[in-house]
Amino acid sequence: MKHITIICLIFAMSLFFRTYATEQEPDRLIIKGDTMLLHALPLEHWKKQNKWNKPLFPDSLSGVSSGCWRGYIAYWEIIDNRLYLTNIFNEERTAKVNLKSLFAEKVKDGRVYAEWFSDTVTAYQGKLLYYMHMGFSSIFEHEFEYSFEKGLLKNASYFDNSLSKNTPFYGQIRNPNATIDSLINWQALPPITETIKVQLSVEANELGHVDSILSIRGNNEIFIQEAIRVARLFKKMPVIYKRGKHMKFSFFLPFTFSEKKQKENM
Repeated sequence: MKHITIICLIFAMSLFFRTYATEQEPDRLIIKGDTMLLHALPLEHWKKQNKWNKPLFPDSLSGVSSGCWRGYIAYWEIIDNRLYLTNIFNEERTAKVNLKSLFAEKVKDGRVYAEWFSDTVTAYQGKLLYYMHMGFSSIFEHEFEYSFEKGLLKNASYFDNSLSKNTPFYGQIRNPNATIDSLINWQALPPITETIKVQLSVEANELGHVDSILSIRGNNEIFIQEAIRVARLFKKMPVIYKRGKHMKFSFFLPFTFSEKKQKENM
C-alpha cells in the first residue's frame, strides 16, 4: 500500500467566506503572568451599554483592517478573581487609549474593574492547531473557559486539544488531487474518453482514517466505486479536538478522471 500524505484539506465552505468573516486579531487575557488569546470582546459590551459610538483613535492611528474590524486590541487581566481592563492599543500597537478618558474616576492603579461584563468566554494558549478563516474560530492546543458575573470570575474550566493531528492551515492549501491521482488504479478502469468527476463528502475517526462516506456526487457507478476505494486508503486525515473532544468534521474529496490522466498513469 502506498504511503499517503495529505498536506492540506479544507471545508468546501471556506471557499465562500467573505472578507467580513476573516479571522479576527483577539484581545489578550493575562492570568498569573501568562498571556492568552481571548476569543471575546468585553469592551464591546461596555460600548453597547454606554451607547459609545465615538472612535477610540484618530483616523491617523486607527488603521482598521478586515483582521481587526473593531480597530483596537484590549488587554485584560484576572486579579483576585476579578476581570480588569489594563490597556487598549490600536491595531499596530503604536498608540494606546488613556483609560481615564473613557472611565474617569473608575480607573484605579492604571486599570478598570470590568463590572459591566457578565458572560462566558474562551481563551487559548499554545500551538495553533487548526486555522479557520472566520471570526474567533481557530483552535489551539490549550483551551480555557471562564464565566464572569459583573466582572467577578465564577467558574473556570480547562480543555486539552493536544490530540489533534494532521491539521490543515487555511492559507497553506495544497491541491490534494496529486495524492488522489497517485492512488487511483487507472489500469483497472475502462478507457476514459470524456472527463468524469466524482465528489465525496467524508468523515474521519480519531486515528485519521476515513470511516464514513456522507454523500456522493457523480453519475458513473464504476468511477464512484473507485473513488470510494481510494478515499478509504487515506490514513492521515485531519483529527481535530475542541473542548477536549474529537470533533467530526466533513471534508470534500474531489476526483477527476480524465483521458489525459489515464494515459499518463498507464
